[in-house]
Amino acid sequence: MAYFIFFYPIIMSIVWIIGGLYFWARRERKQTQKPESNINYPPITILVPCYNEENTIANLCTRLTKLKYPDYHVIFIDDASTDSTADIIRKFVYKTNNFHLLRLTQNSGKANALNYALFNFVNTPITVIIDADTIIVENSLYEIVKPFLFQPRLGAVTGNPIVMNKEYFLEKLQAAEFASIISLIKRSQRVISRVLTVSGCFAAYNTKVLKEIGGFSPFTATEDIDITWRIQKHFYEVWFVPQAIAYIQVPSNLKEFFKQRRRWALGGWQLLRIHKDVFTSWKYRRLWLIYLEFMLSCVWGISFVIGSIIWLINFIFHTDFYFFVSPFPQWYGSIISLVCITQFIVAIFVNHQYDKKLWKELFWIPWYPLFFFCFGALSIVATLPKGLFGSMEKAGIWKSPERKKINVSI
Repeated sequence: MAYFIFFYPIIMSIVWIIGGLYFWARRERKQTQKPESNINYPPITILVPCYNEENTIANLCTRLTKLKYPDYHVIFIDDASTDSTADIIRKFVYKTNNFHLLRLTQNSGKANALNYALFNFVNTPITVIIDADTIIVENSLYEIVKPFLFQPRLGAVTGNPIVMNKEYFLEKLQAAEFASIISLIKRSQRVISRVLTVSGCFAAYNTKVLKEIGGFSPFTATEDIDITWRIQKHFYEVWFVPQAIAYIQVPSNLKEFFKQRRRWALGGWQLLRIHKDVFTSWKYRRLWLIYLEFMLSCVWGISFVIGSIIWLINFIFHTDFYFFVSPFPQWYGSIISLVCITQFIVAIFVNHQYDKKLWKELFWIPWYPLFFFCFGALSIVATLPKGLFGSMEKAGIWKSPERKKINVSI
């Protein structure tokens, strides 16, 4: 177990580095971020689910009026907010012909809100989902829609999230995480087998496919993971397009951060529970690698917590346990930190054209394993009982995190 705890993150880091570099060299290096004038881009519908978003929604509305795309409509779905979210949106709806507000009288959760709009009001070939605290750049719609024009079996395309609030220590760590972990993983997953999940903050879907599989599931804490798997289980492709940039706001305090990670971990357990049939059929074989890697990450989190508990017992009672894993840096911590730094340097290399200030977060990378390994492992263990055995009837009911007003120049 100790060898597994030590070697697993190192091996996966090497896989992500190699896969990310291969993706960059073969599919990204020569791509531009300018719309191609000879392409006839289809009309699209943008769905923005909202629940108590008064601190961020005005900024998003302003940005959505400035998008460079020939034909798009925006439907804001206010899921019975108790603040001034709907009032702020109405001010923009009155002034903007392609903005629409759908206000629900009872909070039903993000998935149900999206489904109501999808099946009743969306008739464009492409549906784009944007979170209320997300900002997309002017040309991002071109980039996220373009792959649908050349791949008929494409079910979804996920954008490239970049952290815009980088003031505090926790925010800087997450900025490094999104670049060196999340975006690099998505690149390597596209090379190896299948994508684990679209980025719920900014993703585009083939509307016909989305309706064919029944829309979003309200029975999971992370509807973006579930929809990704159901699309791929119906043998449609899911692509990652790094040129489709989305600026996101990450949690600024430990309370909101841990709440987010608990939700992600809970959704992960529910993913394993809902899609356990993946290994029962040969037709799902291309999903096996990504499913197995996800299971191993859960096993790693449990192993890390068990090893740390044994270390704590050994430390307090001076027992003679041979096996333990110290949660604090030892000689092996320096090796893992070195691997993380290497991984981040690669991430800077492939992401530099999208985030030119990313290199400033290099200082925080050595802290990453200590901080996120502990939080990630604790989240996995804390949500295991509910994720595998608890009721999922109200899993999709949401509560927006605390968000602060950010005026970012893009």
